[in-house]
Amino acid sequence: MASATRSRHEQEGDEHGGVLFEEVLFCLVSHSVGRQNCRRNHMIRDPWCAVFRSESKMKILTFLILCFASVALADDFKAVDGKEYKNVTVSRVEPDGIVLITSSGISKVYFTELPKAVQERFHYDAAKAAGYSASQAAIQEAFQKQQEELRRKLAEEQNKYWIGQDPHKNQEEKLPAPAAVVAGRGQQAEVISHGAQVEITKHLALGNVTVVDFYADWCPACKQLSPSLEQMARTDPEIALRKIDIVDWKTAVVRQYNIHSIPQVNVYNRRGQLVGTVVSANAAEVKRYVAQAKAGG
Repeated sequence: MASATRSRHEQEGDEHGGVLFEEVLFCLVSHSVGRQNCRRNHMIRDPWCAVFRSESKMKILTFLILCFASVALADDFKAVDGKEYKNVTVSRVEPDGIVLITSSGISKVYFTELPKAVQERFHYDAAKAAGYSASQAAIQEAFQKQQEELRRKLAEEQNKYWIGQDPHKNQEEKLPAPAAVVAGRGQQAEVISHGAQVEITKHLALGNVTVVDFYADWCPACKQLSPSLEQMARTDPEIALRKIDIVDWKTAVVRQYNIHSIPQVNVYNRRGQLVGTVVSANAAEVKRYVAQAKAGG
C-alpha cells in the first residue's frame, strides 16, 4: 500500500509545481502578446516599447528565480555525536567539510563529524582534507604575521609622533576622541581579535555586563544582529561589547573556542562569569541573558 500510494507531501509538491508552471506560462504568453502588439502597432522603434520589453523580461526573470528558490529542497544532517541540522541548505563544500545555512546563521560541519554515507555523498577524501587544512593553516599563519607587522609599524609611527612633543601641552586635545569610555567599562564596543587566539577573560569589563560577539563579515545573520548589539552597548553604560572576527573556519580563534556556528554571542555577568550563549541572530534572547547577568550581580 505504501509503495502504491503517494505521500500527501509529494502530492502537494506536484500541485504547487503545477501552479508555478501555469503562472510562468501565463507570464511568457503575456510577454509574447505584448511584443506582437508592439510590432502590430509599429511601435518597435518607440523607446516606450523598448522599456516595456525590458521590464517584462526582468519581471519574468525575477519571477522564475523566486519560483525555483521557493521549491528548492533543504537537507537534514545528523552528526555522529547525535547533533542534528534540520532544514538546512549546503552553501559550500570544502575538502574537509560542508558549510550550512540555517535559519539562525551559518555553520561549518567537518566530514569527520558526519556519518560515512554523507562523506561518500560529498566525495570526502581524508588525504585531500588534510592537505587543505594544512594549506589553510599556513595562510592563516602568514596573515597573522602580516597583522603583527602592521601593528608593530603602527606602534613605531605613534612613538615617533610623541618624540619631541612638549610634555606640558595637553596631548589629548590633539588626538581624536576614542570611542565612548565609561569608568570600569572601557570602550563601549571593541574588536579584540581578527582570527587570532585571544583570552576573553582579559577583555571582560568587570563590574559591568560584557557581551562577546563571534562574527564574520561574510555572515548575513551576523550583519543582521550587529546593529542591535552595538545599540545596546551605546545606550546602556552597564554593557560592554567585545567582538571577535573569526575571519574563516580555519582560524586559531575558531579552534580555541570550538566555534561551529555564527553568530554566537556569550554574555558574562559583572563578576566575569558566563551567564548564557546564543547561537543565532536572536537579539531578544541576548537581552534576556543581559538582564539575567545584571540581576545576578
